[in-house]
Amino acid sequence: MQPAPPRRTLIWFAVGSFVIGLVLAGLFAWRIVQTAPKSPEPIGESTVHLEKDGLTVYSSTPVLSPTCEAKDSNGSDVPLSPVSGSELLTINSETWYVVVRSVKPVPPGDYVISCADDETGTTYAVGPRDSVAGFVVSIFGLIGSVLIFFGLGLVLLILALVRRRRTNRPSNTFPTYRTGPDPGADPRPDDRPQDS
Repeated sequence: MQPAPPRRTLIWFAVGSFVIGLVLAGLFAWRIVQTAPKSPEPIGESTVHLEKDGLTVYSSTPVLSPTCEAKDSNGSDVPLSPVSGSELLTINSETWYVVVRSVKPVPPGDYVISCADDETGTTYAVGPRDSVAGFVVSIFGLIGSVLIFFGLGLVLLILALVRRRRTNRPSNTFPTYRTGPDPGADPRPDDRPQDS
C-alpha cells in the first residue's frame, strides 16, 4: 500500500503570505511615490498652480503666526488653519517650516496666496496639503509588510520542508535480527547419551 502524499497546506500558506507581502509592499511603494515631499513653490505676485489636493503654506524661517490669505481662481476665500506643533520639511538642503494649511483639501488648480510679513525677509511658499507623517507611515508600512509577511512565509516554508522530509524517511532504519535456528543450517547431532 502506497503512503499518502504529504499535505501541502503549509506550502500554500507560505505562498499566500509571500503574495500578500508583495501586494502590500507594492501598495506602500506606490504610496511613498505619491506622498514623497516636493519643494514648495515660492509665492509671488502671480497665481500658484497646485497639482494635488489641498494646500500648505511654508516659510523659509520660523515665524510667529503670520497673516496669510488664499483665494481660488473664482476669488473665493480658502479657509486656512494654523498647524499645531512644529512641522518642517527639508529638501535639497533647504528647510521649510509649515505655517498654515487649508482646513479641507482643495482641488488642484490656480490659487492666489499672500502672507503679510513686513518685519522679516522670510520667503513664503505653497505646496500640497500632504503631511510628512503620511510619507513616514508609508515607509514603515513597506518595511513592516516585507518583514512580517515574507518572514512568516519563510517560516511556513521551512516547516513544510521539515515535515515533508520526516514523512519521506523510512519508518524502520535499524537492521532486522532473526531469532531461533537458521532453517538453512545443517542439523547438529545431539550430544546427549542415548539409551541402549
